[in-house]
Amino acid sequence: MKLVQNEKGLVEFPVLPQVLTELSVFNNQITVVPEELWEKTMLEVLNISANRIEEISSGIGRLTRLTMLDLGHNQIRRIPEEIGALKSLDSYLYLHNNRLATIPASIGQLSKLKYLNLSMNQLGELPDSIGNLDQLIELKLEDNQLESLPDSLGQLSRLRELQLQNNQLQSLPVGLAIHPGLRYLNLESNSIKELPAGLTQVRELKLRNNQIQEIPTNIANLQALRRLDLRGNPFNSLPQELRELQELERLDLRWCENLEVPGWLDQLGENCIVYL
Repeated sequence: MKLVQNEKGLVEFPVLPQVLTELSVFNNQITVVPEELWEKTMLEVLNISANRIEEISSGIGRLTRLTMLDLGHNQIRRIPEEIGALKSLDSYLYLHNNRLATIPASIGQLSKLKYLNLSMNQLGELPDSIGNLDQLIELKLEDNQLESLPDSLGQLSRLRELQLQNNQLQSLPVGLAIHPGLRYLNLESNSIKELPAGLTQVRELKLRNNQIQEIPTNIANLQALRRLDLRGNPFNSLPQELRELQELERLDLRWCENLEVPGWLDQLGENCIVYL
């Protein structure tokens, strides 16, 4: 049975039927999850996002049939280790916009998971086990307090989109900086000092407001690149190898106050929109 009670002004859970496969109570004012919920072991889809929930019980580990779980937009401070038992999760796990400072290592047991959203928390680090999520396609980590990333992220061979904006990163792990499959990488508003030029399949690279001092000549390796955002960085020159990027459609150089604009940039503009 499917039960949907979205945006009803609820302050507590509705009466739950004996057999339940899908439950959504999105955007209410619920503060407490009843233990009864963890007994609904037939659940496949659970959405309790956008409430005022502060605690998730270890009982969540009983919901082993879940394929999608949304706990986002709450006030949760801790995810129990038992989340690793949810090995049927094969689509989305949303934990964004909570108060999480850590993620349990058991998250690495969710080997079927394709989309993971950990953004808008207080994460200072990630467990190495995150590299075991070998089916992951999209990982959202923006708006945290990350100063570094585990080397294991480079093992995520299916990863196509990675969002890391608004953290405190100075560099990427070697394996991630040469990831063969990334298509979209957002590193805006960090403290990145070097442009990652080993991402041969990346199509969109966002590096606005970082500390990049130099654009390397091996930027020519990024032959799939279509959009490059370098706004607000302190480099003062551009290598001519930029002209070798045949797929480049948009280059944003605004607010690069030290940049001496080269004369050949007009030639690049014949096929590419350049913002100065």
